[in-house]
Amino acid sequence: MTYLTDEARWAAWEARDRAADGAFFVAVRTTGVYCVASCPGRPLRQNVVFHESREAARAAGFRACLRCKPDRVAA
Repeated sequence: MTYLTDEARWAAWEARDRAADGAFFVAVRTTGVYCVASCPGRPLRQNVVFHESREAARAAGFRACLRCKPDRVAA
């Protein structure tokens, strides 16, 4: 499945869809971290921004989540 829109990405995030892990990364403005779709964290929608890659999330100033460890997921 592809996750081309923010709505599709948010739906995968809400479902904690492991199939979406590595397809996109979720960055949380309030915590400064980025995660994979199956992360157990649940931020508010207005605090979330999506990135195509972990490199893009890092370039935007986010660091890897300590809960889901997104750098261990194959992208």
